[in-house]
Amino acid sequence: MNLKNKIYKYYFFFLTFLGPLLFAQNPDSLKQALKNATHDTVRVKLLVELSDVCEIDEIDSYVNQALAICSQKLKNKSISSRERFLVFKYAGAALNNKGFINDQIGNADKAIVYYELALKMQEFINDQKGMAYSLNNIAFIYDNKGDVPKSLEYMHKALKIQEAIEDKAGVAISFINIGNVLRAHGEESKAIDYFNKGLKMNEELQNNSHMAVALLNIGDVYYTKGDTVNALKHFNKAIALYEKEGDEYGLAYALVNRGHIYKKQHQYDKALAIFEIGLSMFEKQGDKAGVAKTIVNIVEVLLKQHNINKASEFAQKGFKLSQELGYPLELKATSELLSKIYAQQGNYSKAYDMHCLYKLMEDSVNRQENRKASIQKGFQYEYEKKSTEDSLKVEAERKVFSVKIQQEKTQRVALYIGIVLIALFSGFMYNRFRVTRKQKHIIESQKVEVEQQRELADNRRVIAEEQKNIIEQKQKEILDSIHYAKRIQQAMLTSEDYIASFFKAETFILYQPKDIVSGDFYWALSHHNQFYISAADCTGHGVPGAFMSLLNISFLNGNVIERGLKNPAEILNEQRKEIIKALNPNGNENSKDGMDCALCAFDLKNNQLQFSLANNPLWLIRENELIEYKADKMPVGMYEDFQKDFTLHTIDIKKGDCIYLLTDGYADQFGGDKGKKFKYKHLKDTLLVNSNKPMTEQKQILSQTINAWKGNLEQVDDILIIGVRV
Repeated sequence: MNLKNKIYKYYFFFLTFLGPLLFAQNPDSLKQALKNATHDTVRVKLLVELSDVCEIDEIDSYVNQALAICSQKLKNKSISSRERFLVFKYAGAALNNKGFINDQIGNADKAIVYYELALKMQEFINDQKGMAYSLNNIAFIYDNKGDVPKSLEYMHKALKIQEAIEDKAGVAISFINIGNVLRAHGEESKAIDYFNKGLKMNEELQNNSHMAVALLNIGDVYYTKGDTVNALKHFNKAIALYEKEGDEYGLAYALVNRGHIYKKQHQYDKALAIFEIGLSMFEKQGDKAGVAKTIVNIVEVLLKQHNINKASEFAQKGFKLSQELGYPLELKATSELLSKIYAQQGNYSKAYDMHCLYKLMEDSVNRQENRKASIQKGFQYEYEKKSTEDSLKVEAERKVFSVKIQQEKTQRVALYIGIVLIALFSGFMYNRFRVTRKQKHIIESQKVEVEQQRELADNRRVIAEEQKNIIEQKQKEILDSIHYAKRIQQAMLTSEDYIASFFKAETFILYQPKDIVSGDFYWALSHHNQFYISAADCTGHGVPGAFMSLLNISFLNGNVIERGLKNPAEILNEQRKEIIKALNPNGNENSKDGMDCALCAFDLKNNQLQFSLANNPLWLIRENELIEYKADKMPVGMYEDFQKDFTLHTIDIKKGDCIYLLTDGYADQFGGDKGKKFKYKHLKDTLLVNSNKPMTEQKQILSQTINAWKGNLEQVDDILIIGVRV
């Protein structure tokens, strides 16, 4: 899985930072090793290796377990430097695979965020091999988006690192990737040179999968030139290598390329059969980009066979998927095909709409191509400019040389006269030197002693300054990483714009983390004709708490969207199982990490509210009276009575009701004249007094109140309050 050539036309390497050594690992042996492992560092290493070789739908589970262990290890303040290094290394690998899975489902923007966070972690521990792999992954995303300069920038950074550390496997990969960029600029001869360099190096390394990728790229260049004989020769070699390695992912792309040869030779039945095999393989692997590109080929063949109805069915499927992925080339191809199909079916209105979209996409693609051409011309201009400058420079130097010859003749005469004068003056100075040498020797011995004392003091000052600089640099690197983690966490939190768009109720969210990142989080989702909203407090705060919040958000989305769970109690029961499984997969630890939360499901159409509460209450203010619904006294996580189900509450709600979800950070804040806790009674009174005011004003009052109460004291915990007025 970790060595994927990802796109149809240009075959790039997609890598996790553990690299090619893991490619041949047996998943069964890794699972057995994981079952027997007792040390956390070994377990997280095995989990990351499993995520490299497992089926695509299993990656997220292994990655989440690995990140959960990393989160636990970072809480331990007594962790050794070696263990901290390994935690960051494996967390970087896990985040790389998190980026891979997001790219597979068409979420390129999130994929880049995960890759860049992995890169930050690798930079922090100076893991140069990992940095190179992350840079290559980011380059692939930018290339797929059509941003060639950005892709080139990251590729050259990766190659520079790989050459510096003598990573032959990585250099071979970069040769192939750079070859693809050269081909994209129309430099096909140079591209083949780079592909052959990559092929030769991989032959020395005996890496069949990488050799196959190089062969596919070389074959594709021949195909573009119209040389189908050489193209098929290289495709068949690649197919044989993929079959030998059992790599179905690469085999799918190689087979589809063979299908192109048959299509060009008008052997449509053979082409269709191979394209359908490739499509099935891409669908099995969850490779949406491969599916979209192969559907275009299938539709083209079906139109050649005059099978309009089946072509229409596939074209609509491909169009929908291309819209989801946002790939302009595939949108251009599918809209053009649909325009032709609708025209043949007599549906001229739809044919016109599709033709307009095709022209729009064609303009978009042409803009990208023009941008590439502009870059290529820029390179040529710089070269010609440099050549002209060099010619002018040579002519100027020739003139200067002639002048210098004449000057040297004059200077030579002056030099002879100067030598005679210097000889006379030197005799006089020698006598003076003998007189002063004895005096100088005494002074020098005294100066040496003083200089030694001064040098010792300077050395101590330099050492102290260096230590100070090292500490400041490390602190800056840590803060940079934490700020990047904040970006990840903010991306995972439900936006207030989403809540305002899908939830027809007045709301506010007061979210005030103690540190840069937070263990508290809020989550919302419109699904099953209900609007779900939750306020949660994960174990810990800061970086460990943030890791836990990312896991819990991922599990909540999975339980509602993928598993189809509807009522809050069922969701929390399943959430607890997922957390226990992620934090204690072998059942041999007593980890009590988890979260306290209130989870609500609003049905505003029927004026009904269902909710479940884990250690955190729910308050309802109706007609100036506060009603408190008590929580189950257990967390969503490991607990002595963790088999017990959460309670499902169902109540009727009416217009004007105010519902509040909260964590314990607000009530536990110290402050006031006597430095005491704010407490829940004080918070209830504040909400009651202000419950008739607009929600935005309530949020402002709550924020001002707690900040005034805290004064100059430190914030003790993350603060989160959600208010909803029906």
